[in-house]
Amino acid sequence: MSRSGKASKYPPDARPPREITDAFRHRHPDDERYLRQALETGLTGTSSIVERYERKLAERYGMRHVLAVSSGAAAVTVALDGITWEPGDEIIVPPTCPICTVLPILSRGLKPVFCDVRPHNFGLDPDDLARVISPRTRGIIEVPMWGYPSRADELREIARAHGLPLILDLAHCHMTRLNGRWLAEYGDIACFSTHEGKFMSTGEGGFVMTNDADRDAKMRAYTRFGNLDGIHFGLNYKLGGLQAAVGLARLEALDRHVETRARNRQYILERLQNPHVRELPICEGGVVNGYALLLQVVRGDGRRFVEHLHTHGVPSDIKKYDNRPLYEYPLLAAYQRDCKNSAALLRSLTTVPLHSDLSLEDLQHIISTVNAYEC
Repeated sequence: MSRSGKASKYPPDARPPREITDAFRHRHPDDERYLRQALETGLTGTSSIVERYERKLAERYGMRHVLAVSSGAAAVTVALDGITWEPGDEIIVPPTCPICTVLPILSRGLKPVFCDVRPHNFGLDPDDLARVISPRTRGIIEVPMWGYPSRADELREIARAHGLPLILDLAHCHMTRLNGRWLAEYGDIACFSTHEGKFMSTGEGGFVMTNDADRDAKMRAYTRFGNLDGIHFGLNYKLGGLQAAVGLARLEALDRHVETRARNRQYILERLQNPHVRELPICEGGVVNGYALLLQVVRGDGRRFVEHLHTHGVPSDIKKYDNRPLYEYPLLAAYQRDCKNSAALLRSLTTVPLHSDLSLEDLQHIISTVNAYEC
């Protein structure tokens, strides 16, 4: 029996009839060809293969400057060097983001200021943003999650009105669109991760984009020990040639992955019949990339839904990472603010995998498990 007293479709202690993995093995038929090119031309972070990778990324997104770096967290760290600040200044960030976004802020001697998100969206709430902007604010970071766009267009106008740079942490949002444009285009700086678990993978890695030549020069110098001039501070955050080579190969697979994930998403949504569950609303003009399907419980406790899926072999990032507002963790408790929309959003959601390795039987199992849930 379920907690509501109704019979569940599956016995509570039974082994899940199917175990679905959320791990997608990135591979491309040209991986080895590009890796051989890297071996022939150089493996350092300043080699020609890295420059080619950066150019291809710039062409794909229509951005003037792209800087390949060693991780997604490195991308955020480096992006902070593309704006102006002093130790102790404030950076506004949502409490719904991964802790990987906030730790670079702390590492630079800056103070994270948590701003609530909009209802049913990971974009920063304009009303709460007005409350947290202060004379010490030096930047705003927006963090859309799991490939779902935010109203970055509106946030850009707010940031400009206050004279503040907007950084978009798009670790989950490769190929995500808003109003017919890449979401990345709405930021002064956009950060991406290419970790093995992300939409596009170089194993470890990331990149930073901007259309501002001065910002690019500052960020590029920071990744090269301040250009070794003994005047400017910096560290080594360069991406190596082998990772860049893999990135070149896998850039060619992006469109195929988007198409496959879109088909999987549509297949699931067309067959969902549970009135207690819906897809997280997509903001007007937004197009998701299929990184994951976000399902939202519209009645009851979303964590019970997460547990139901987990019990029946359907994985969830919410379960894996215990997603909750970041200020609830001891490391960030000193920055606590009451962000009701953030808490409610994370409590209502689960992720469902959409990757290309899912079989038809996997998709059907996801559908039957979601439809069997009773709140």
